[in-house]
Amino acid sequence: MARPAPAASRAIQILDLLVTHPTERFTLTELVRRTGMSLGSAHATLAVLEGSGHVSRNATTRAYSLGPALVVAGVVALEHHPAIDAARQVIEPLATELGVEVVVSARTVDEIIFVARAGEHSAFGPGVREGERVPLVPPLGAVFLAWAGELEVEQWLSRSPDSNSAALERNEAALELARTRGFAVTAGSDAQRQLGERTYSLSDSPSNTELRNDVTELFAVLATENYPVVDLESNRRFDVSTIAAPVFGADGEVIAAISATGFPPGLDAETVIDAGTKIRDAAAIATRSSRGRFPTN
Repeated sequence: MARPAPAASRAIQILDLLVTHPTERFTLTELVRRTGMSLGSAHATLAVLEGSGHVSRNATTRAYSLGPALVVAGVVALEHHPAIDAARQVIEPLATELGVEVVVSARTVDEIIFVARAGEHSAFGPGVREGERVPLVPPLGAVFLAWAGELEVEQWLSRSPDSNSAALERNEAALELARTRGFAVTAGSDAQRQLGERTYSLSDSPSNTELRNDVTELFAVLATENYPVVDLESNRRFDVSTIAAPVFGADGEVIAAISATGFPPGLDAETVIDAGTKIRDAAAIATRSSRGRFPTN
C-alpha cells in the first residue's frame, strides 16, 4: 500500500471536520486543537485550501467553513454516483414512515461513510452525522459485501478483530442472510451503542487517542457477539441496532446502503420484517431510478 502524503492527509482531516459540522465555523486555534496538527502545518494547509476555494474564511471572525469549490465538487460527484443521489431522494419519506433516523452510506476500501441522513435523532441511538466514518470491519458492513466477489469478501473477513472459527461462521452467516432477505438486521447491545457514541464523538475530536483506542476495543467486543439477527421466525422480541438494504449500480455492485437506526427496544419479528421490507423496497426504487442492475446471485 502506498504511504499517505502528510500534506494531503492534513487537508482531508480539515475538510472531514468541516463536513461533519456543516453549521459551524472553526478558527485556526480550534482546528489545531481538534485535529492535533501543529499551528504551522494547519496554517499552511488552510492557506492552500482557502486559495483554491475549498474553504472560506470569515473576514470578521477569521473562522473557516467549507468553500464554494466543494459545491461544484459535490454536484459533479452526484452526477458520477447516481445511485447515491437516488438514495438521498427516498430516505425522507422512509424516515417519516418508520419514525426513525434513516441514513445513506457508501464505502471506500476500508471505511463506511455516511453521506446523507433524514429523520430525527432517536433517544434509542447515538445519531449519525453526514460525513462521519466508521471502519469497514466485521461485523460491520455485511450489506456492502453480501454481493461482492470472493476476494473482497476474504479481505473483509480478514479484518475481523476475532479470527476464530465461530466469528468466521457468524460473519459468513450475516452475508448469506443479507442475500436471502435482501436486507441486513443487526442486534443492539451495550458494545454497539458505545461504539456509536465513540465514533460520533470522533467527528468532534478526530485526534483523540483515547476515543480511537475505545473504538478499537469495542470492535473487538462486538466481534464476539451475535451481531447479525439470525432467527426472525421465532416469538422472541428483538433489540435492533440497524436494518440496512443495498442500492445497486449499473454493474450490479453495491454502491450505497440505506439504513434505519434508532429503533425502540423489544420489537417483535413481524415489525422487524415489515421495516426491513420497506427499507429494501426503498433501496430497490433508488436502484431502478438510477438505472442500476440487480445481481442475479
